[in-house]
Amino acid sequence: MRIIILFGLTFFILSCRENIETKQSGSKNEIKTFRIVSNPDSVITKASEIADNIDYIPLQPPPGIRIEAIDKIIARDNKIYINLINNLLCFDDRGRFLYKLFGNAKEADKNIVAIYDFDIDTADTSLIILAGNKLLRFRITGSGFEYAEIINLNRLSPSKLNFVPGTNNILLSSTRRKGFEPTLHIVINMDVDTLLYKPNNFRRFNPVTNRIWDLTIHYQSENKLHFKERFNDTIFSIDAESNSFASSLILDSRMSSTNSENINDPDYFKILPFVVNIFEVSRYLYFAYNFGDIDHKVFYDKFENIKYEIDPLNGALIDDIGGGPDFCPLFCSEGKIYSWISAMKLKEFAEGEDFTEKQVRNSIKQDDLEKVVSFLLENEYPFLTQLTLKN
Repeated sequence: MRIIILFGLTFFILSCRENIETKQSGSKNEIKTFRIVSNPDSVITKASEIADNIDYIPLQPPPGIRIEAIDKIIARDNKIYINLINNLLCFDDRGRFLYKLFGNAKEADKNIVAIYDFDIDTADTSLIILAGNKLLRFRITGSGFEYAEIINLNRLSPSKLNFVPGTNNILLSSTRRKGFEPTLHIVINMDVDTLLYKPNNFRRFNPVTNRIWDLTIHYQSENKLHFKERFNDTIFSIDAESNSFASSLILDSRMSSTNSENINDPDYFKILPFVVNIFEVSRYLYFAYNFGDIDHKVFYDKFENIKYEIDPLNGALIDDIGGGPDFCPLFCSEGKIYSWISAMKLKEFAEGEDFTEKQVRNSIKQDDLEKVVSFLLENEYPFLTQLTLKN
């Protein structure tokens, strides 16, 4: 019979500590550190300053499906998977609908109240869904999602999950609920055996009592899975070969200055920068953070060692490539950066002077967008904007 986490993560870890190998690699190489709050080398306003191309993808879902918000995007080859919280849709890379999760697997439907998170393996053959304290696995066939199994996590209630690239193992991450959880990150296999966990070394802080929002970020780069906690400046990665965690980067927010006097002072944490998004492609590391009342969005050029920041006064990049609306980075998958806009907002933009008078680098792309928008109804479905960064 499969080994399930029966008595909650706390009891499991404490009782099995001698049987689970927990390692953190001790690389001798110095870990690169970025001071989050620092002046950029350049303030950028236009997409062409960091990108080569932009594409507009009109989504075409089936009748009866409304796309009011997009929670997550994953691209695999020529397909795009989109989480709507209450459903998961798959489109081709031009926005044509292929198949959906609900309605295809009745046995799984009743187990999903909301999709907290999802991931697709790198081979595009397996889907894993996080729904409360359950994992649901599906096989991806040529015609849709085929229900495979449901895995109960019992008392464990993670908020994020991802496949460890190149494996069928899964990283589960939780946010702090009480502050003294023994771990927030565990790696399990498909038999729900715990392979690896990272001890929580910041247990004295209680974010719920202090009304401080916790957040864990996952992102994939160079065939490695990375993660960051809000209350830790270090970004960790998972080494699938050695089955260990490794420190890969430090985003210095001065979190290390916490002590016994300020660790439970909510006013102290309000003056620290709060990283809300990270992704990395071959050339750029991107991170977005809140500091005071200002949102900052930074691209670090790893090749040129230059730090670019999107002009905080606008908060988005002017699309001077194809003439579309301003671009705000939201998602990253397979090296592409994604954002989205509703049909109503796109139509409003296209009727304004900013669209008709904008000077662009690709007039053909602008003409194509204008043709599409001219037939657009306000109640139609949103557009994905796909940005290809410079190599």
